[in-house]
Amino acid sequence: MANEPEDEKGLKKDTPTNDPNAEESINILIYYTSEFILSGVKNSLQSASDINLVDLQKGTIEALLESIKKHKPQVIVFANSEPLPNMREICKAIQEIFNGDHKPHIMLLGNIPPHEEVVSLINSGVRGYFDLNESAAQLPEAIRTLHRGEIWLPRDKMSSIMDRIISVVGRDLKEKTLDQLTPTEFQVLRLVGQGKSNDEIAETMFISKNTVRSHIKSIYAKLNTHSRLQLALYAINSALF
Repeated sequence: MANEPEDEKGLKKDTPTNDPNAEESINILIYYTSEFILSGVKNSLQSASDINLVDLQKGTIEALLESIKKHKPQVIVFANSEPLPNMREICKAIQEIFNGDHKPHIMLLGNIPPHEEVVSLINSGVRGYFDLNESAAQLPEAIRTLHRGEIWLPRDKMSSIMDRIISVVGRDLKEKTLDQLTPTEFQVLRLVGQGKSNDEIAETMFISKNTVRSHIKSIYAKLNTHSRLQLALYAINSALF
């Protein structure tokens, strides 16, 4: 918000509130190489009261990783016109900092690379692409979408990119069989493919969230998958619903 206090970097500071209806704050960190692009990003987020910019990084990747460890952002935005050449290694290093379900969601803001590169980076941990041609007003919603654990892709490229992802995942997993799964795991996989959250799966199947997490961990191991996106695409590609 325009009237929120800012520090010397121009970052919003959290203002304590006792309002139980207040929006949950989303802490984000931005890594940038262009002051011009950064200015546009900050302007786009200025009125988003639920998005808290905790740090800006322009230096080395080592400094970025230290900042991530310190601030523990929920969303990391790489605001560069083109993806960094070592983006896959950077994603891996970020994922290794965190354990469990608290890993940050990574968004790339810039020109969209070829579909093959999109697939590769999604498999490495990227969860959103925000095209420079998209409306700046959509950026806060893109960040909220990632925070909810969902994928953000340019609307005009969504279909072709998803077709490519499904094709690649289907090829990579063609030798895997659903016979490895127990009936309960099979049902969990179907619900993941329908986009259900762990809470929704637990409610539907009358089991605890911890049990859902255990089943998903087992499915990862049996299908040699490493992300919820891969599970969802496996379910779609296998026509489970």
